[in-house]
Amino acid sequence: MHLGKWRSHDPSADRLFSMNALRRAWLQVRRSGKSPGSDQVTPESFEANLDTELNRLRQQLMYGRYQPQPIRRFYIKKASGKERPISIWAIRDRVAQRVVADYLTPLFDAMFLDCSYGFRPGRSVNEAVQAVVTARDSGLDWIVDTDIQDCFGSIDPRLLLGQVEKVVTNEAVIKLIALWLETPVGESRRQVAGVSQGGVISPLLANLYLHRFDEMMLAALPQSRLIRFADDFIVLSQTDDEASWGLDVARRSLENLRLALNMRKTRITNFEEGFVFLGVTFKGQEYRRQPAKPSTDQEE
Repeated sequence: MHLGKWRSHDPSADRLFSMNALRRAWLQVRRSGKSPGSDQVTPESFEANLDTELNRLRQQLMYGRYQPQPIRRFYIKKASGKERPISIWAIRDRVAQRVVADYLTPLFDAMFLDCSYGFRPGRSVNEAVQAVVTARDSGLDWIVDTDIQDCFGSIDPRLLLGQVEKVVTNEAVIKLIALWLETPVGESRRQVAGVSQGGVISPLLANLYLHRFDEMMLAALPQSRLIRFADDFIVLSQTDDEASWGLDVARRSLENLRLALNMRKTRITNFEEGFVFLGVTFKGQEYRRQPAKPSTDQEE
């Protein structure tokens, strides 16, 4: 997909792709990971010609000549034995995605609901954990402990773009997002990036996609509490019957988004039995963090 040209004197494009915005994006990208993309350009070599690289990228973005490099993809083992795909984008593409993500974050965050904690300004795992404790102390003892089956890899690009177009009015931004979703993996044209884990803008797009899930859950479960951190969530209820209803609502809500629960990881439990959420073990009135897993070099 080609962006096509838009007016070079468009003030919104000029502000969006300003050199200041690109430099701010570069500083964040430089801190996030060292791996080169498929073009083999490292952060060090990009920085060696920083002004030239950023200005070239700006001109391509401003005049609709930008095309992302194919992504590199590798796989890491999960605890289940399955593999999780991680995508590595070219440095220039990470910078472009960061500029757009910085532009969209205030717009999206203003409409996101309180139940969403992941990858949002001023929110963290600590706030989500405290929300679990507050829900427990208010009498919500029963928990739907579950997992979305391959959430990032299962997001429907057409549904996602439809959601983007309802919120975003900037034509260049919409076209860029569509372009990134269609970026090929390696030299193959049969596999595309989609909402790839490792993509700078992916957590923001996943939050937008799951915003509709939040809305459906809160409308159907006014007495329960949804706590979601990106694609990880639990539902807390007063009784096991309410929890069973919450599980059914979650399943149907995800089906509306063409997503599915991982039924092998799905159960209804309570604080007395205990459960793990966001790396924290909750049992009775106590909770403790699990040992940290080794980190991987990926850009998010």
